[in-house]
Amino acid sequence: MPRLIRAVLLLIVASTSLAACANAADTVPTGKLPTDVTPQRYSLHFTVDPRADRFSGETRIRVKLAKATDHVWLHAQQIAIERARVTDAAGKTTDAKAVAHNDSGVLEVRFADRLPAQEIELAFDYNAPFNGQLEGVYKVKVGDDSYAVTQMEPVSARFAFPGFDEPRFKTPFDIVLTVPKKDVAVANTCQLREEVSKDAQWKTLTFATTRPLPTYLVAFAVGPWDVVEAPPIAPNAVRKTAIPLRGIGPRGSAKKLDWALRVAPQIVKFYEDYTAQPYPFDKLDLLGAPDFAAGAMENAGLIIYRDAYLLIDEHSPADRYRSVFNIEAHEIAHQWYGDLVTVPWWDDIWLNEAYATWAQAKATIALKPEYHADLEALEARLGAMKSDSLLSTRKIRQPILGRGDIETAFDGITYQKGASVLAMFERWIGEDTFRKGMRAYLARHAFGSGSSDDLIATLAEASGKGDTFATAMRSFLDQPGVPLVHSELTCENGKASLALEQSRYLPYGVLAKDLPRWGIPVCTRFGRGGKSEVQCFLLDGPEQRFEIAGLCPDWYLPNADARGYYRFESTPADLARLGVAAPKLGAAEQIVYADALSGAFRRGTLDPAAVLDAMPALADSEMPQVATALLGPFEWIRDHLADAHTRTTLDAYATQLYATPMQKLGYRRRDGDAGTVIALRRRLAEFLAMTVRDPSVRAELGSQGRAALGLDGGKADLAKADPDLLETALKVAVQDGGAAAFDATRNEFARNRDTAQRYALLAALGATRDPSQAARARDFGLSSEVQIGEMSRLYEAQMEEPENRGAMWSWLKAHFDAYRARLPAFAQSYLPRSVAGARCSTQEADELSAFFAPHIGQLIGGDRGLGQTLEGIRQCDALRGHAGAKALSSWLETRAEGVGARAN
Repeated sequence: MPRLIRAVLLLIVASTSLAACANAADTVPTGKLPTDVTPQRYSLHFTVDPRADRFSGETRIRVKLAKATDHVWLHAQQIAIERARVTDAAGKTTDAKAVAHNDSGVLEVRFADRLPAQEIELAFDYNAPFNGQLEGVYKVKVGDDSYAVTQMEPVSARFAFPGFDEPRFKTPFDIVLTVPKKDVAVANTCQLREEVSKDAQWKTLTFATTRPLPTYLVAFAVGPWDVVEAPPIAPNAVRKTAIPLRGIGPRGSAKKLDWALRVAPQIVKFYEDYTAQPYPFDKLDLLGAPDFAAGAMENAGLIIYRDAYLLIDEHSPADRYRSVFNIEAHEIAHQWYGDLVTVPWWDDIWLNEAYATWAQAKATIALKPEYHADLEALEARLGAMKSDSLLSTRKIRQPILGRGDIETAFDGITYQKGASVLAMFERWIGEDTFRKGMRAYLARHAFGSGSSDDLIATLAEASGKGDTFATAMRSFLDQPGVPLVHSELTCENGKASLALEQSRYLPYGVLAKDLPRWGIPVCTRFGRGGKSEVQCFLLDGPEQRFEIAGLCPDWYLPNADARGYYRFESTPADLARLGVAAPKLGAAEQIVYADALSGAFRRGTLDPAAVLDAMPALADSEMPQVATALLGPFEWIRDHLADAHTRTTLDAYATQLYATPMQKLGYRRRDGDAGTVIALRRRLAEFLAMTVRDPSVRAELGSQGRAALGLDGGKADLAKADPDLLETALKVAVQDGGAAAFDATRNEFARNRDTAQRYALLAALGATRDPSQAARARDFGLSSEVQIGEMSRLYEAQMEEPENRGAMWSWLKAHFDAYRARLPAFAQSYLPRSVAGARCSTQEADELSAFFAPHIGQLIGGDRGLGQTLEGIRQCDALRGHAGAKALSSWLETRAEGVGARAN
């Protein structure tokens, strides 16, 4: 029988006086723990019943003291420690006092006597609540079923057990779980044995000792899971033993695990071949949790996903296969990049996330070329450039001063910018050379830690470029911002040269005090007749001129294959020649050409007319990323420069461009449809129905949505809508169907257990434009019926509709405390941005600031989130004043008369 959770809890009360709690010669650590105390090994025993309110634990940590001390510092948060003990090297055990110092989770353990340098064991008996914000150990209820799941990254292990909660401390873990007999329990490693209690109500499971791990990679899960045993991953030239492979999901999900299990062996083999390192752990479990803070988490041997990102059946959207493969490729990559080799501190977290993002694209391109992972990565990079264009943006390798810095480090700068920088330098030194360096880095630091400096030194050595490589790469890691490369081609006496100049890309009206300099590998495509060739140059000075091999080109693109992390700006004549050649470029290069136009518009050097005039050349593309490449600036022009009359004409212009492709694509998936066809159908349907609100498109989608909700007779059946268009169809049905459609959607949500479909239903509820139904939706989002990880779907949809933004803002101000209390830590910094909507004036920025400033201390990372949100709004205001509505009106009058006539 396990130790029962005590009814009366022994709570730790944090002291308000440093003098009362700490040795006068020692201060409470606010960042890294002291280096003279290091953990050597953990033994963790958890007693977990997902139906209870709390769990209990027994933690033993073997610790090395480098010098004599009467106390040690470690981490524990929201944990009631019932007893703490210390056992010295001679085997003597005495009670210790555990004192929490502040709400950051720093814990002091005081000894009865001063202990000399030696190895000791710390032991804790404790209990703790299941976490309410998807951290540490938390629980999820689905119908009558309850599940316990863990999420320890980045600093949430301290909610689960006392420990040294920093990535540099890697040790083996022994994990034991005592759980209800009827439940399934899994952990990082293979189960060794099971012991059933005398009353047959409980069982105790012992798992194999882990390889050295940091605390944030420890994981377990308990509940009525379905477990699918897949064929083991076969040995190969790199690995001599088979790897047990399992899929794990909520009750009833077994059949939906098949796709993920089928592709996992391919992904593992790809990384083993690339790294020349065998898969590092004793098994691979893929577990889909009904609610999860992140998209997925790379726990060693037990990868945990939101179940919507792992489970697939015949009713799933086609792009779900692509997204599941991508996420799986990302998380499995982490088993090498992050788990095998771990960063020593959070300022280097980009090494984990950027490498997994880069590796994910590489694996997907190799194994699933039809997914066009290069274009997906490019779109994500351009998204990162948007935030990297703020003066308040952070560096890839940003100093970490507190938890807010840690949580906000998991952003587009870390993932997408970091991955893009890796891809750019890989292109510069060559893929084979880059792989050689990566293999050396992993081999040297296996089961230990590796820093940015370690990686740079290894790649510099492999490349043969030494300090030149190191200086160039550090220039992208250690300073913020997007480089802007200005180019000008000169042809004289049959010889061509390219003048390049670098500066920092900044939107209109923004001035920077510093003058950053990067080492930029600028690879340029030169076109001559029907052929082209690429030359690469290192731009590491303010201005440089490079000689071009061959005859003077007809055109050139200063970012060949779209591999460079920079924007370019050419002379008007050079850009015009590139525009003529744009249809001949590959898809990725067409996208960076479009980004050059968009970037110039946001810098104020290109007027709205030039952007609008460039849209037709791209709109007919069969590649969804190309066809929609200029919709971002189009929507900005529509929102911020147009009035009611000109917006109608502008919508008609866009409809002319995209209605015919939409008609050809149709509104139902057809046998044999390529992934690009399906993706383009979804993008165009959403744009035409929700942005320009084309009546014919809305009628087609609304009909599907009504049928899915059973509004035209019969029972609700979401399979009646095209799975790829389901969310948009439901939104249209709710917007046009009034209270009856809203109620039908909510009823379906109450009964539905498919997480992905629940996301679509919540988005539809949030999208209603009826004031009374929108108010109901906002209140519903805070109810226990909506899981924490689902909330954002409703409120994001609410803010996307202009009719709802004012009421949503008023509601948030009135419900701030309740809303914030449900937000996971990583999401709190995004709160100001999530309610900014289409704000584009200094007055609106001041209004946002006035409300959030007094509350910002309640949001983890909120200061950075608010600062970047306010800067973005003020940038928008400056550009709107510069571009001017008059310029748009002039374009509509002189170049879109036919469109205007049609609209009227």
